[in-house]
Amino acid sequence: MPSVPTNAPIVVGVEDTDAGRLAAAWAADEAALHGRPLRLVRALDWPFGADESLAPKAPWETWHSRYRDANRRFLNEVRTAALARHPNLHVDERLTDGTAEHVLGEAAEGASMVVLGSRHLSSLREAFTTGSVAVPVIAHASCPVAVIRHAPHSDATPTPPTVVVGVDGSRGADLAMEFAFDEASAHGASVLAVLAWSFPLGTGATMVADAAARDSRETLERSLTSWTARYPDVPAHGEVRAGHPVRMLTEASEDALSLVVGSRGVGGFRRMLLGSVSHGLVHHARCPLVVVPSGSDDA
Repeated sequence: MPSVPTNAPIVVGVEDTDAGRLAAAWAADEAALHGRPLRLVRALDWPFGADESLAPKAPWETWHSRYRDANRRFLNEVRTAALARHPNLHVDERLTDGTAEHVLGEAAEGASMVVLGSRHLSSLREAFTTGSVAVPVIAHASCPVAVIRHAPHSDATPTPPTVVVGVDGSRGADLAMEFAFDEASAHGASVLAVLAWSFPLGTGATMVADAAARDSRETLERSLTSWTARYPDVPAHGEVRAGHPVRMLTEASEDALSLVVGSRGVGGFRRMLLGSVSHGLVHHARCPLVVVPSGSDDA
């Protein structure tokens, strides 16, 4: 993965759900592919009323011990499953007290990537469940964050698999292109770069639309030319699509190995908010989604 120390781990948030297990398997595969260690992180978010700071009585000590031991056993099960997939993989485990958002946010520091599972819920339902952890972690992480809602489409197909990447001419999109080309090179995949724009309405709309389409094609061509020169082994092509970026990228992700986009927040609140496109794709992408931080204050 680009511009990251080789010993920086891939961190996966371990959750006892189908989505959590899928995320752990995906993270193990990525760690093995890129020669990185895998770190399993389990947030021990104590149930309401279970305050560890209170002076414990014997029944509480028993409950407390069993709760922690059960979580350790689950971490060990996930570790065993990862090593069954990749016996030579270096795996370590961390069981940390705190909310998933806080624990994974801290674990992202020094990581090459954070991987999260996301259940198939509506945007509204997910906002009120642990599935919403993805949004704040992506908004604040300084490393790429992968959200796994679907298993990756098989790369054992007659044609090379495809990594789809969103392009818009920003620095964040350029960093997403770097990640996408690096990922495609590692997987023996191709890259499909998609630049989406919305059709204007009103007087003179056709003229404005023609100019917007022309500018979009030029932006896409410049970006592709730069990255194909750096990755000559990666087949790549671009498409300009008229429509909302979330819908266009969602459609493009249908048969993709992964979808990569930049994270762009809103104005001075960039470190607090997640860009509307990346936020929408957390809920709608049809393959593993990777959101790459912009590394700057562009909005």
